Amino acid sequence: MEHNPLVSFKDGLEITYSDLKVENDKEYIVLYFEKPNDKLSGFDSAKFVYPGEEFSEVQGFSKADLDELMVHVKKTAPLALRFSKEDAGATV
Repeated sequence: MEHNPLVSFKDGLEITYSDLKVENDKEYIVLYFEKPNDKLSGFDSAKFVYPGEEFSEVQGFSKADLDELMVHVKKTAPLALRFSKEDAGATV
């Protein structure tokens, strides 16, 4: 499953994470952030490759929003990486 549920918030923000990925012998996951909006697109969204330092494919989120999302990255990404390794049968 590519989008594994991680956490949902009362304001509609959903954080999901990818299956474990390996590139150049480095393991990583992608965190996906989505939040409903009143715009034509219907959602604000962003991706974050963890471990990493910045968001990509940002649509609708402001700089202040991304700063807040970074707090969630720091709190939840290590756990999501662990879950993805366990799901893949990798050594944690």
